[in-house]
Amino acid sequence: MRTRVGAAVVAVLATLIAAGGAEAAVPPGSIPVGASWQTNGRVEAMVVVGSTAYVGGQFTSVRPSGSPLGTGEVARNHAYAVDVQTGALLPWDPNTNNTVQSIAVSGGTVYLGGTFGTVQAKTHARIAAVDATTGAPVQTFKAKTNGSVNALAVGPNGLFLGGAFTTADKATANHLAEVDLSPGAIAPGWTASTDQKVTAVALTADGSRLIVAGNFLTIDNGAGQRYLGAVSPVTGAAMSWLSHPGYPVITLALDSRGVYVAGNGNGGNVAAFNPTTGQQLWIGGVDGNVQAIAVDSAASTVYVGGHFNNYCGHVTGINVCRTNTARDHLMSLDEPTGNIQPWHPGANGVLGVFAMAAGNGTVEAGGDFTKIGGVAQQGFGEFPQINAPILTDSCAGAPTNVNPVTVTASGSASTGPGFLGYRYQTSTDGGVTWGALRTGPTATVKTVGTTMVRFEALDAYGNASDWTGDTVTITP
Repeated sequence: MRTRVGAAVVAVLATLIAAGGAEAAVPPGSIPVGASWQTNGRVEAMVVVGSTAYVGGQFTSVRPSGSPLGTGEVARNHAYAVDVQTGALLPWDPNTNNTVQSIAVSGGTVYLGGTFGTVQAKTHARIAAVDATTGAPVQTFKAKTNGSVNALAVGPNGLFLGGAFTTADKATANHLAEVDLSPGAIAPGWTASTDQKVTAVALTADGSRLIVAGNFLTIDNGAGQRYLGAVSPVTGAAMSWLSHPGYPVITLALDSRGVYVAGNGNGGNVAAFNPTTGQQLWIGGVDGNVQAIAVDSAASTVYVGGHFNNYCGHVTGINVCRTNTARDHLMSLDEPTGNIQPWHPGANGVLGVFAMAAGNGTVEAGGDFTKIGGVAQQGFGEFPQINAPILTDSCAGAPTNVNPVTVTASGSASTGPGFLGYRYQTSTDGGVTWGALRTGPTATVKTVGTTMVRFEALDAYGNASDWTGDTVTITP
């Protein structure tokens, strides 16, 4: 369990409890947990698999949350891994000699792309496969490129690469290639190419299309295929795509309902496209580049990061918003509509956020910041969802003439990093009015008649779960 608690945060939380205010739950919280290890430089890529976050970037060391720069440093050259449930630093240590810009995971293997030339002092030119537990390079994986690998995606038969290269395994490969997952040999007959750099690749949920994004104007020499398109994962041939952005795409995220892109332009842009047709579904503009994006399908939420300071609404990006909603480098949007959501942790720094991941009740953000969600935390921060409590009562939910009845909350401590406790309220008028907030895992009901009881869980960083309710009826 994460136990680092800032005194100021505890004071604020104590004030909220004493005042009896019932603030709205915001999953995930807007204040990052306090045990996620931070970096001494920019984070550019992250992938979360199960409880493990694999993180890559320009950094050369990591340190515990709350430690100032130069204190408690542990060497991690350009890649490290943490447990997102406990915050523990994991032994995974590829130790590359230059920046890691992209990460993909397949089973027990993690694939890294970037500008590096060595992994644990072994030659691996800009692309490598490493063990998912130790980070040791897989020496039988021999793929290499002559330029940076900015994007990776695991397919059913191989690994798709996108970047600034023009050769892969010494064969012509203009910014796109497919290589075998094991020896890394280039896939014969896969023909996709672009005229300029590729920044992101991802397979659609049904596996029928490889979505390609970047700075290019053509795919396979096809006119009008600018910045975003689709190719066949089997042959590499260009596929139909109805809408093309008017701005270079920096990165993308997708699920079965949409392809979500982050881009620049005049200000910055975030947009959704139909994954089958490529028709644009909605667009949102901000006043600075959008550089990171993630989608949480279960929460129907798109998380967005960049160096913007304001959301401009359903318009294309603009340097100065005409109608603005303040959002400092981080925001969330409703997945179906693109409407702005209340989550607003904020991050500092000129360039802000460069990588995001979301799912399983957490959101992770990486970038150039030194403070995020109001907490001093450099490079990497995690925002957890606080699990709502499970309630049981001593009358098994049935009317009873036994007095008193106890209602007990449980189930949140093991899954909420930095868990602080529970608080509850009671109502004897059907929930029209509620009594004072009280702290603790157990409520004792003595009033004859029907009493409603509701609990919420709290963490040490100011975040609250949804309310969970129970009804107790004591007969005369």
